[in-house]
Amino acid sequence: MPLASKEIVAPDVFWVGSIDWSVRVFHGYHTDEGTSYNAYLLMDEDVTLIDTVKQSFSQELIERITQVTSLDSVKYVIMNHAENDHSGALPYVMTLLKNATIVTNKICMEHLLLLYPELNLYPFKIVNNSTPLVLKSHTIQFLQVPMLHWPDSMFSYCPDINTLFSNDGFGQHIACSERFIDQVPLQDHVLRQMREYTANILGPCQVPLQTALDNAGSLQIDTILTAHGVSWRDSSIQLALNEYSLFAQNKQLKKKMSIFFHSIRGTVKRTAELIAQASPIQVSMHDLTIDDLTKCALSAYDSEYIAFGSPTIYSQVTPLVEATLQYLLGLHLFKNRKVILFGAFSWVDKAVQDMKRLISNGGGTVISEISFKMQINERVKDQITEDFKHIF
Repeated sequence: MPLASKEIVAPDVFWVGSIDWSVRVFHGYHTDEGTSYNAYLLMDEDVTLIDTVKQSFSQELIERITQVTSLDSVKYVIMNHAENDHSGALPYVMTLLKNATIVTNKICMEHLLLLYPELNLYPFKIVNNSTPLVLKSHTIQFLQVPMLHWPDSMFSYCPDINTLFSNDGFGQHIACSERFIDQVPLQDHVLRQMREYTANILGPCQVPLQTALDNAGSLQIDTILTAHGVSWRDSSIQLALNEYSLFAQNKQLKKKMSIFFHSIRGTVKRTAELIAQASPIQVSMHDLTIDDLTKCALSAYDSEYIAFGSPTIYSQVTPLVEATLQYLLGLHLFKNRKVILFGAFSWVDKAVQDMKRLISNGGGTVISEISFKMQINERVKDQITEDFKHIF
């Protein structure tokens, strides 16, 4: 495969990663547009590989490296994160990089050795925020960003070329032949994909994200090179920083209501429709028999208001609703949200109370509870109208 100019992504830096056009489930959520596993080669007398790729793309990584330099010339392999989409190729790669040392932080080394005990055969160099890697012509500094989104996560920064290698930071799951957002026709779509990635991966990471932004704020950055999807350069960098800053401060919320429901006999669905009709703000409706958890998380990501509806079945909330509640709870997507609960029952009124317990555990505030026996009546319609007068 001949090298193209687009593979040069920053001064002295080549993209040597792989594109996974076919993956549709990744990290527990749906990746409708595939993804990429981005690795980078920093050309220096001390050639440095930054991150690797998923194991099944190992040979492709090696082929790309050999198009730029000889394998024997690679002196360092920086691992910013141990998860297998970035490290899966590492054991194979190290058998071929005869002169290479693995550079990472202590926790990441421990994780790598747990995942791949055979790496005990190779030398490691442990780094942290105060121990840069000094190459012949470049210096690489390290920013530890624990829990963004693993305890071992870190950024690598090369001040000589003002380039931040951000690993999972600022990424999206998109498979495309472009390397930067300014090369993509629909930039708003990339931002939407980054929000989906953030909602489904980084939901619990707002505090460490703010720490990372504070640390990165002192750096001069001309290029952010991500581990997934497209990267950021020049003026587009501010788009990525602004999106993360809003999320880190929980300021991404909009006057919008996401309605999630599971209806068995149609009454809960009809209630959802009545709530949508009464809402004076934008509504996003999600029938949980159709919509998957990935899209539910994206919808909840920027919704100030969330509504959940379920019938009581077998004296409890339905499994579909409970699964969605638990998923959003784990991603901290109820935090600071105002929540409306509604449900129908036949003889035991339990669904609304089950939902309320989970919502309260997640930091949401229940502002309306609508529960009725078997069939919607005028009281239910009146309650929706009256409650919404006070809510909005």
